[in-house]
Amino acid sequence: MRDFVVKEERLSEKERRNLGILDSIRRKGEISRADISKITDLNIVTVSNYVAKYIKDKIILETGLDISTGGRRPELLKINKEYGYSLGIDLGAPQITSDSNIVGVIMDLSGRVIAKETLKKEKYSFDKLSSKVLELSDILVQKSGIDTSKIRGIGVGIWGVLDRYRGMVRYAVEEEQIVSYTNLVDQLRDKFNVPVVIEHDATLAAFGEKWSGIGASTSAENLVFLCADSSCGLIIRDEIYFGASKSAGELNINPPLSGEEADKDKCWSSYEYGCIMRSRGIDLGIADKVKQYIKEHPGEGDKLLEIAGGNPEDIDLKAVIEGADKDDKVSKKALEEAGNYLGAKIAFLINLFNPEVVVIGRGIEKTGNLFFSAVRKSVRKWAYEESVKVVKILPSSLGEDVVATGAAAFVIQNIFAQV
Repeated sequence: MRDFVVKEERLSEKERRNLGILDSIRRKGEISRADISKITDLNIVTVSNYVAKYIKDKIILETGLDISTGGRRPELLKINKEYGYSLGIDLGAPQITSDSNIVGVIMDLSGRVIAKETLKKEKYSFDKLSSKVLELSDILVQKSGIDTSKIRGIGVGIWGVLDRYRGMVRYAVEEEQIVSYTNLVDQLRDKFNVPVVIEHDATLAAFGEKWSGIGASTSAENLVFLCADSSCGLIIRDEIYFGASKSAGELNINPPLSGEEADKDKCWSSYEYGCIMRSRGIDLGIADKVKQYIKEHPGEGDKLLEIAGGNPEDIDLKAVIEGADKDDKVSKKALEEAGNYLGAKIAFLINLFNPEVVVIGRGIEKTGNLFFSAVRKSVRKWAYEESVKVVKILPSSLGEDVVATGAAAFVIQNIFAQV
């Protein structure tokens, strides 16, 4: 057993061909060698040679004959779903909210999720979090009914700035904490005796949308996935971009000040100054902003207060979304302001990377049309026309499953590449 090799992140020519061929089979369900050749732009002899190896290794199966268009009827190929399974785990968003979960999935080799489980996330130590992940893995295996010997690898999505050379993660910018994740990796590896890979949650979310999502994101060669406003995952020219130290995607500057110095720096100390280089949190600071506004403006936000049971402290993002749906002016104003703010941040990324698609997730996608309209309006205001005219801004199509799905899919990609 060996862990998946995450080297310089550039695929070799053989790995590219493996992925091109196997992913075309996965996406089509059943396909002939000739059609693989057309999709991958590889000659039929090359495709046949690779396919012969896959059949020998039992990673693909021959399923019968296709309808002939003249001459010999072509044989159809499909992924052998039972060749193995991958386990994907999302350790959850960094900030604890009312709907924060640790999410796990088991995926077959065709990319179909066959089991999913969630555990409510609390304020755990990292060791406690690790024990919860092991508990979650047991539940998943039991629910799926598969033999653990069929699990080929495990992927884990984690928040923060990764240092994969030391096995450490830095979180967070505002309450800095550095923890080691090597113990979690070792425990999973020992438990299942399979390779384990741990990656940034935003990176895996981007890959999840590309691999298993729906709509424009699956065909985009250049894609940005935003975990609210704190980090992003990057797909560039159809490949994950990791960066020189494997920690690309952080959207905030490292705070240059602390304590009293930070309090004097208005851009850093107050959201009111609109600094897009500082994260507002997983809910974009919407709930806190609304709470403060209602305290300062008695008599406003009655519908929202009713939703929260009369207590302003119980207002969360879910309540604000419901308030906006019920035409509460305070809620609607808060969502629009947050959309304007995030749109400016997205505009910067669009100007920099010129992607076809920007996907927004990590829960903030639940805010709905009012929020997304404000985001798109802000993007048009701040981004260059040449980039705006080609980009689509979309909510995550996979919802809370996106990181876990991406983690499981990332394992399968590694299996495909290393066949």
